[in-house]
Amino acid sequence: MKDIEVLKKQLHLMAERIMIEGARMPNEKLIIEYDNGGGQMGVRENPFYPAYEKLLASYTRTLDAVKNIGGDDTEVTTLADLRSRFKVAK
Repeated sequence: MKDIEVLKKQLHLMAERIMIEGARMPNEKLIIEYDNGGGQMGVRENPFYPAYEKLLASYTRTLDAVKNIGGDDTEVTTLADLRSRFKVAK
C-alpha cells in the first residue's frame, strides 16, 4: 500500500471519530468535579476537550500531509473556488 493510501485511510478514520465526538461536545461540560476517593475533591478541566483538540490537530496535520504528497485535487465548482487557487503578484 502506498504511503498516501495509508494516510488517506487514517484520515477517513479520524474524520469519523471527529464527527462522533463532535456530536458529544454540546453535552460536555468544560469544567467537571472530581473525587479521587483519597480525600481529594475539586474541579478540573474536562479531559474530553484536550483529547478532542489532539484528535483535530492530528487530523489537520494528516490532511496537510495528504495534500502535500498527492496534491490538492479538490473539484472546482465555482469561480470563487478557482480564484482561491491563484495568488496575484503585485
